[in-house]
Order: sequence, then C-alpha cells, then structure tokens
Amino acid sequence: MKARRRRLKNIKNVLEKEKNMKKIINTILSGLLIITLSACSTSNKVTSGMDAYEKPELDLSNASGSLKDILDKGTLVIATSPDYPPNEFVDDEGNIYGSEMELAKYIASCLGVELSIEAMDFSGTLVAIDTGKVDIAVSGYGWKKDRAELYELSIGYEGDDTDYGHTLITLASEVDNYKSLEDFVGKKVMAQASSLQQMYVEDQILAIDNAGNTEMILVTSLDQAILGLASGKCDAVALDGQTARNYVNQSEGEFALTNINFDLSIYGDYEGNVIAAKKGETELIEVINTIIAFAMDKGYYQQWYKEACELAGVED
Repeated sequence: MKARRRRLKNIKNVLEKEKNMKKIINTILSGLLIITLSACSTSNKVTSGMDAYEKPELDLSNASGSLKDILDKGTLVIATSPDYPPNEFVDDEGNIYGSEMELAKYIASCLGVELSIEAMDFSGTLVAIDTGKVDIAVSGYGWKKDRAELYELSIGYEGDDTDYGHTLITLASEVDNYKSLEDFVGKKVMAQASSLQQMYVEDQILAIDNAGNTEMILVTSLDQAILGLASGKCDAVALDGQTARNYVNQSEGEFALTNINFDLSIYGDYEGNVIAAKKGETELIEVINTIIAFAMDKGYYQQWYKEACELAGVED
C-alpha cells in the first residue's frame, strides 16, 4: 500500500500542474479513492435503513440456490464500480452511494438481510459473479447480447425519462472537427472496458475503418478516460449521454459534446439498467424482478435517483 500511496501522490502532483483542471482533479481523485478501495479489498457492510418503504409480498419459504444461500448467511453481497454517478459513486464522506446502491439496499431489506458492497474495477464486477465472490453485480449495466447469454439479467429500471443517448466528448478546441461517427476513424478513442460504449465503438467506428488506423483504448474507470482526454492521450471519450454532459459541465470549457450519438436501434429495445446474477439463478433474478417492479411502480427508484443526482451534483 505504501507504493500505491506514492503513486497516488505522484499522480496528484501531475494533475495539479494541469491548466484549467480544478474540477477534473476532484473527479480524478474520487476515482483514485475507488481504486484504493478495490486494491485493499474493502467491503462495506450496510444496514438497510429501508423500513419507511412498502415492500412487495414475497414467498421465500422454499428458496433454493443462491437465493437460499443469501437468506441463510443473512447478507446480500454485491459488486459495483462506484465511478458512475448518480447510479454509484463515492460521496464526500467516503461512502459508496447512488440510486442503484439504494435499490440494492431495498432489495436486501425486502429479503430481510444486510447488504455488503464490494468495490472494484468495472471489468471485475461480472468476474466476481463467476468466481462466487458476490451474489449479484449492480454497476450501471445496460442490456448486451453477450451479457444475456452469460448471466441472468433483471428487468430494466431507470430514474429519468430523458433519453440522452450515447455519445463522444472531445476537447472543446477540436469539437468542430467532428460531424459524424466517420470523423473518428483514424483517431484514438477511449472507452471503459466491458461497457456498452466499448461495444458501440467496436461496432460503429472500428468496423468502418478498413485501414485499421483507429485505436480504441480501454480503461478501467471513467476518471482515467477523462484524464486521458485532458492530457492528450486520446482524441475522444465514448460515454452515455448524461455522464458526458456532466463531465463537460464540470470541465470549465475544457471539453465539449460532439452531439454525435451512436445508433442504438441496431441492438433492439432494452431500456434502462439491469442487475446481473450467475447464469441459471433464475429464482433469485425473478425475486429481484418482483422487487424492482414494485420499487418502480411506487416511484421509489425515481426518488432515489433524484436524491443521488442532487448529492452528486448531476443534472437529472
């Protein structure tokens, strides 16, 4: 950990020398805190605190598989990468918070168990399911065909009806050079590993580069991508539309939206975020679906989303 602290200190010193980067520095340091949590294998035991909310009627008397294991041990263990506000992020007090974390607390409360949060890189969240380290993963997932083939995915949920799409951001000084996705051919584009944006870049930018001159750079956290753009290591960052807007707004004019959206129609209609469980754990995911549907119908998730936006300083 001493070596890691020295590396974090060195990165901080470099960041402090960047011109017009005060807002971005705060974002990066938040991301570094997340990485430190992951490296130290930190697990936060959370008391549900959801007594004020109504709960759906669940028959858990004949539970089996992972659902029975969760009930027997009295704890629901989830994996998340808390670098995606307002869904999951580290607040000013160092706690992992967000609309999806509130949903996870609600699910645990409905099951009558405690919640334990394992923070890690996004690329490791689904691996944690495979290895049995966690029961489910809750980390801003969108539906993807390969995910549906490998994992049990819940029904979708979302806290905002606004559809911001998925786009790319660049330096404000370069934004006029981009009018379509074709203009990113031959450029360096960053995306978070295992994210939807990785798939979009592969399918809609790399696929049209017949010469193979485009480079997609995968990173473990969005903060690394933002630092990469600020330091000239890439030309653009692929993000969901709302996250893109937030980073641009925080950059004090350093970044700009390209307003070029990826075409999502080719992937079908799968709206909102989903929770992932191990393939075959249909009973667990069916119970989770019942809880999610109830929370959405009652407006609970929409409430948690709004509150998380306010705390994270994110536009809802």
